[in-house]
Amino acid sequence: MGAVAFRALVQISYDFFFGFLLPLASSPYFIILLPVIGGLIVGPIVYNLVPEARGDGIPHVMTALSRHGGEIRKRVGVTLIFTSAITLGSGGSAGREGPIALIGASVGSFIGRALKLTPREIKVLTTCGVAAGIAGTFNAPMGGAIFSMEVVSKRFSSSDAVPILLAAVVGKAVAASLIDPVPEFVNPSFYFTSFDLMLCFLLGPVFGILSFLWVRVYYLVEDFFAWLPVPGMVKPGIGGIVAGIAGYYFPTYGIMGVGYEGINSVFKLATSYSSSHLLMLLITLALVKILATCFTVGSGGSGGAFAPTLYIGTMFGLAAGMTADMAFPGFIINPLDYGLIGMGAFFAGAAAAPLTCIFMITEMTGNYSALPTLIVSCILSYTTAHFLLKGGSIYTIKLMRKGIYMDQPQPILEEVSVGEAMQTQVVTVDPTTTVTQVRDLFSEYNYTGYPIVDQGKLVGIITFDDVRRVPLQRQQTACAGDVALKEVITVQPHQSAKNAMDLMYRYGIGRLPVVSRDDPRRLVGIITRTDIIKAYERESQRRLIDK
Repeated sequence: MGAVAFRALVQISYDFFFGFLLPLASSPYFIILLPVIGGLIVGPIVYNLVPEARGDGIPHVMTALSRHGGEIRKRVGVTLIFTSAITLGSGGSAGREGPIALIGASVGSFIGRALKLTPREIKVLTTCGVAAGIAGTFNAPMGGAIFSMEVVSKRFSSSDAVPILLAAVVGKAVAASLIDPVPEFVNPSFYFTSFDLMLCFLLGPVFGILSFLWVRVYYLVEDFFAWLPVPGMVKPGIGGIVAGIAGYYFPTYGIMGVGYEGINSVFKLATSYSSSHLLMLLITLALVKILATCFTVGSGGSGGAFAPTLYIGTMFGLAAGMTADMAFPGFIINPLDYGLIGMGAFFAGAAAAPLTCIFMITEMTGNYSALPTLIVSCILSYTTAHFLLKGGSIYTIKLMRKGIYMDQPQPILEEVSVGEAMQTQVVTVDPTTTVTQVRDLFSEYNYTGYPIVDQGKLVGIITFDDVRRVPLQRQQTACAGDVALKEVITVQPHQSAKNAMDLMYRYGIGRLPVVSRDDPRRLVGIITRTDIIKAYERESQRRLIDK
């Protein structure tokens, strides 16, 4: 349902920018300003409300699964629907699959928290949301499920696969009953010979190199905007200039927006263009789409890299098919079929997702005759890009820069969230409580510190050392609020237990108040070293059972 609603909002946004604003302008150059206007609208919303909605949403989902127990803020999904719809509707070059994945993940995370499930179960539901959204978009339940496990989750057990597959099937069924989710670029023939299979052994590494270059340019532009000394909220507007100029010169080729209609246009042109002219057009479109997407997403606009990667791969694949047909006349049955091979191989290398591409393209076409060529090209492209990117991908390089390695075993305490280990029954004191009364609490509960809460807000913490420093003659008159520590070190439920333990050792303390993610002054629990040790033992035992 989120995918359906999002696509409807994208269409409404497109009608406003291209159906209402554009006809009002007297100059044809006004189309260049549409992505700029969209970026200037999106920028302040993203940078002030939900910074995680900036750029592609899939890395944020991966971070939530790895470090935050699968929790995604409630406002993220709602805000992302509108910001991404504005970015795409105004002509920004990006994909809708990344936002749909984050929207689905936020719904799964919200349901898990509403039902008070464990962090492990919330992670599974978050992954289920991704699978349902992708499956509904591409009419490919197996592809959606594998994408969520292969690319987004990375670490899953066989028991996790059951709800993920079920969510993908239901997502596909619901979306297919309301919209036609099959992209228009599907080429129905898709028939290959043994010569094509041999050619794919060569094309696979070539697409791996091309996908490596695509990822490097993508992050080069993102780093440029991170360095650019201008306010962050105006950067999406600056990035929109490139998409606007590209859209002006290539208005019917899908450079602006998602781009699927541009792929369909190229397929139709293939019957009337000569091979040499079409080849030049294909390479030009691929390069222009690279620049438009890098500047749209890299500047902080809301949108994904999924659809642009498919577009670029299709153009390079068609170019490869045309080149092979000119080099070996009569051996290539239909050069246009190489568009789908390029689409799969290019995405497999860029996203480190060979299985996703093999299953998804097969499901979308409903044709299994090209399965051997897909397997060869996708696996070889993935292997080449994996070596060149040093194990990274277009989604994980951003995480690797933060020290998050999704495909490597994480320390046990990285897998345990504070919310899973903390105590929710907290003994608190009022600021007006006397030091003598606080001293009595130490004897009664044997705790070493108590949070001070005033009208539901955390205002400090008082420890045994604070009480001991107060002279005995003043303890009956001195109040807890007067002697307590006001600068309180806190953690939030979505953070890892390792982070909490690191803070305890750094500051030499034994407990940390846990505050709400939405309100850093609202106390929701407390975590101690003993709690973390117990959580470590539980997680260690669970891992042994899973093995």
